Amino acid sequence: MAAGLGVTCCSVYLTAGKVCVTYLTVLLCYVCAKEEKKAVKARERTNITLQPVESPHNAWVVWTFGVESPNIRIASVKLNKEVKCDYEEKFRDRLLLDSNTGALTISQLEMSDSGVYQFQSISSKILSRDFHLTVYSFLPMPSITVTSSVINTSSASVTVDCSVQNSRELKLSWYRGTERLKQTSSPSLPSELSLSLEVDAADGDNYSCMAENPVERQTTKLLTKDIQLGNGENSSWCQNEATVRLIVSAGIALVLILLLVDHIRF
Repeated sequence: MAAGLGVTCCSVYLTAGKVCVTYLTVLLCYVCAKEEKKAVKARERTNITLQPVESPHNAWVVWTFGVESPNIRIASVKLNKEVKCDYEEKFRDRLLLDSNTGALTISQLEMSDSGVYQFQSISSKILSRDFHLTVYSFLPMPSITVTSSVINTSSASVTVDCSVQNSRELKLSWYRGTERLKQTSSPSLPSELSLSLEVDAADGDNYSCMAENPVERQTTKLLTKDIQLGNGENSSWCQNEATVRLIVSAGIALVLILLLVDHIRF
């Protein structure tokens, strides 16, 4: 909004650690500019830098934060370039504010850092920009277990289960090569997310399970050796059946021999 007669413009003042905005009708006023909110995504335990619009020299820079509304002051640069970043205990020793550009770096991100961050540069004009930061949890590798196996004369199949700890916007998928076979997700947090799949035991190396969110993905590949448990159980059952048959046959043979000997004696 350009300066002029009888126009409305915004002015900013600080009180009780918060930034307040009022709208006044004046004869001459500052130029006010605000950009659209920018969405930013990052993984916990990493660092991120919020880069604002170009900040004029000799400007007073203020950063505020809030889960929904940015009403808590967290960092500022005064006109004498003095930087202050210790307003909030939750951000202590984790904020770095560039006194020249106004860029704010947050280190060792936590899930609770998700929210709206607002940059304001106050001089002959007021520049403002909002950042909506979403922090995603660290993704562990999904685990694969064999739950059952079926083997017959023509084929062998194994049911495998892939599971991972559920988290924000997590999707769990089974792939055969690059083809996605199944996918699941759940808004229930925290919980374990799992997905089962029946696979061809002879084709085990072609399957993989992927856990992913907007900033990270982890993949566990199903190996042929992973499904030997199913084959081993069935082989053990077959060996036991063969042993039983052998014992029964030997018993029948022994009975026949005893009957034959008894017949010869009499």
